[in-house]
Amino acid sequence: MSSNENKARTLGMPHGTASNRLRKILLFHQLKKHGENVCVRCRELIESVDDLSIEHLNPWEGISADLFWDLNNVGYSHLYCNRPHRFNQNAVPPPPPHIRTKEAPEGTAWCTGHKDYLLVEAFHSNERNLSGVASYCKECRKVRLD
Repeated sequence: MSSNENKARTLGMPHGTASNRLRKILLFHQLKKHGENVCVRCRELIESVDDLSIEHLNPWEGISADLFWDLNNVGYSHLYCNRPHRFNQNAVPPPPPHIRTKEAPEGTAWCTGHKDYLLVEAFHSNERNLSGVASYCKECRKVRLD
């Protein structure tokens, strides 16, 4: 019996499948640990590794391989929020209807934990979010990590 067959028999699935699942579990663990398990589409918490999807914010296929590898073009979403993009390099897919579209008052950002706008000083910075700050304020993040 080959090594790959033995691994598959032990794991109950092909080794490559198991390795990819393990990577996804590790990624989700780190996202939760750092309070970054928030969907880029609906801004709600991604509660389960089974709901986690890694997606490109802007389409890359047929446009640019650089967009595929650009970490600033990658975000995390729920599987059900991740949907195909139109192939227009400058188009940003419209957000789902339940995303908050109201502009934040000057000097504030939305805290997913408080469900309210707080001063930006209450947040850690996060370049991946449109607001430039984390989705949870420092206080909520601390409570979530405890």
